[in-house]
Amino acid sequence: MPLYRAMIYHAGPTTIAEEFFVPKLYSSAPLLDHPITYGWLTLGYVALLTGLFWQEDTSAYTKLYYALLATPALVILLAQPTYMKIILREPIVLSYLAFGAWLLLSLTWTSADTSPASLAKRPLYVFMIFAASALLAIKDEQLLLKALRIAAVFASLAALIGLAIFAESPQSGRMIGTGALSNPLLSSHVYGFFCTYWIAIWVADRKSPSWLSMTFAAPLLAALLATGSRTPLVALALTGVWMLALARQRALYFLAATIITSVLGLLLAPESLLARGMSYRPELWTEAIQQAYRHVWVGRGYEADFSFLVPGIGHPLTDPHNVELAVLLQLGAIGLTLWITMYVVTVARCLTHRHDPGLQLASALVMYGLAAGLTEGSNFLSRPNENWFLIWIPLSLAAAVSIALRQRASSSTPLSNDQLAEMLREADVIEEDGHGVKVAKLKDGTYLKLFRRKQLLSTALWATPSRRFADNSIHLRSLGITAPIIKQLVQIPSAKLDGVIYQPLPGDTLRNRWRRLGDTERELDVRQFGQFLGALHQAGIYFRSLHLGNVLKQPDGELALIDVSDMRFSQHPLRFGKRRRNLRHMLRYKEDSHWLVTLHSPALMSGYSEKCGETAARKLGEDLSNVQHGSR
Repeated sequence: MPLYRAMIYHAGPTTIAEEFFVPKLYSSAPLLDHPITYGWLTLGYVALLTGLFWQEDTSAYTKLYYALLATPALVILLAQPTYMKIILREPIVLSYLAFGAWLLLSLTWTSADTSPASLAKRPLYVFMIFAASALLAIKDEQLLLKALRIAAVFASLAALIGLAIFAESPQSGRMIGTGALSNPLLSSHVYGFFCTYWIAIWVADRKSPSWLSMTFAAPLLAALLATGSRTPLVALALTGVWMLALARQRALYFLAATIITSVLGLLLAPESLLARGMSYRPELWTEAIQQAYRHVWVGRGYEADFSFLVPGIGHPLTDPHNVELAVLLQLGAIGLTLWITMYVVTVARCLTHRHDPGLQLASALVMYGLAAGLTEGSNFLSRPNENWFLIWIPLSLAAAVSIALRQRASSSTPLSNDQLAEMLREADVIEEDGHGVKVAKLKDGTYLKLFRRKQLLSTALWATPSRRFADNSIHLRSLGITAPIIKQLVQIPSAKLDGVIYQPLPGDTLRNRWRRLGDTERELDVRQFGQFLGALHQAGIYFRSLHLGNVLKQPDGELALIDVSDMRFSQHPLRFGKRRRNLRHMLRYKEDSHWLVTLHSPALMSGYSEKCGETAARKLGEDLSNVQHGSR
């Protein structure tokens, strides 16, 4: 469930206020809302992802892409130029356009046999997958991801059919997929893409049943092994390393399984993995690099022909078997720099929003394609074919999800200093410092929290504290943890301020409440807080500003979080080091430490153990004991 959808489901009667985060483009764009056009795009996306399994050849597959995806996307962009503006604000798309522009320029010096007019169309073909994916994500990100899942289910069934056909007639020794898939290597690109999809779902999506992902991944992995291609297996392992940043525990399980499978493969069938050796890759790459030096800056031009003479092979080779080398040969160091920039921008965007499920999935597919392209594939920009599953489909998915995220984050209202002063004139100041107001209660009962950018160069330039506050609040609510309900984001550029207006939660902070309670009543509250703290840690929530002044006891008896801008989310329970730092941060406050360590430590640990188990509670209890002894 995407965060903005989850927010709507959890917000109850305040849903209309929080719809501030959902882009408001749709009412002015009836064409995209029309069921025929909308269904056309969705069908086209599924057809692009599955067509190679059931089309007769790549020519028919390409025509399918033009008819069902490229054409409706182009019609929508021409009818609603607003969407083009949104797409062109995305850095991933802009980096692709810069690369495409250089590629088009190279047509002025290329030695390709194909006419420049024909080659000039290809960057447009690729741009249309970016556009179509983005249009679907703008309209409904979840539908885009559901279309991908439908295609992944279909691919698993196609792999089963392919395995059955291969089992009946395995004369070649290496499996070739069904439909337009024409050789084992190209088949492995497609099978590897969908196998990575299901593994990424298993690793990063804790809400998805493990058995479901593994069930659909199994036939794809079997088909991948049957193709006899080693590159996808290496790419899967490298993708697992990448996913350690997303979900450490399951990614470690996956890496361990990959290593065990490789060892078993070497023991049981060494000839299948080792018989071909390095397939002359080092010699081929050496020859390709030497040729690249002759036109190192601008290359020989897009689609220029190459011939590589490798000792031991009786005929010249035309494929460097490395995507980056192919880019260097054709477009030179300038083209390669633009190519690498496209991936750097994509990875940076995925890391910035690594808690977003859509970007987690997209990043895994991008990494798989990048790793697979290191030893295979040189047809980096073409009409739709198997290579698109390594490059353009993953990149366009990442761009589409990124655009959807940017749309949810773009509704910040600019204010002048005079407008801010007017807003604060009738407000009650709740908190201020030497620089001015920090928190104020506005006349309509909402709260305004202001953040100041203290440094010229700061992460607040692209990830403002108010945006983090809003995103964290929405994410917490999607996990079932009560947090402030966001009404609006504001910016005061002239004062280097940004702010968030939110609906305050009813109740009192634990710090204020515990001051009024006797020891017996407070002990019950401390036990409840221990349960709450354990639930946060088990959910992978690291609230770095956690203290008793930021935890609210609501009238219904439930606990809630406030002031949530300084927070990180993990896909796995927190490691003990972070749990300890979280607790020690609270104990810096004298009152908090007195209640939690001196008076009610057993109650805190009892509640904590209910959510985290005896082992975790015992470790944290030992740390509490050390703090207690150190304070004496």
